[in-house]
Amino acid sequence: QERLKSLTDIVWPEIAQMAKERIREADAQGKAVCVLDAAVLLEAGWQDMAHEVWTAIIPEEEAVRRIVARDGLSEEAARRRLQSQMSNRERVEQSQVVLCTLWEPDITRQQVSLALLQ
Repeated sequence: QERLKSLTDIVWPEIAQMAKERIREADAQGKAVCVLDAAVLLEAGWQDMAHEVWTAIIPEEEAVRRIVARDGLSEEAARRRLQSQMSNRERVEQSQVVLCTLWEPDITRQQVSLALLQ
């Protein structure tokens, strides 16, 4: 855990700088929207780089199933990974828009389209 923190202390500020530069470029080009796809946005404290935080969540059991299928981990290892991350509740509390990606990708696209119209 300490080694991971040492690594993130080095890498995250560099990634944040790169993201800020891309945001400045989009602004200079007159873009109306700039999407920052950052899995660790909340953990890294980058909320100030965004006007809104959108979060995608799924139930824990589905998350475990997907981790096992994608990464070949045991169910126990997948649960440990989830427990080391921010919970859905914590993410939702810090987000302006919450999507659920439990269904087919087309359903998620529909959710995004509806949220953009708001």
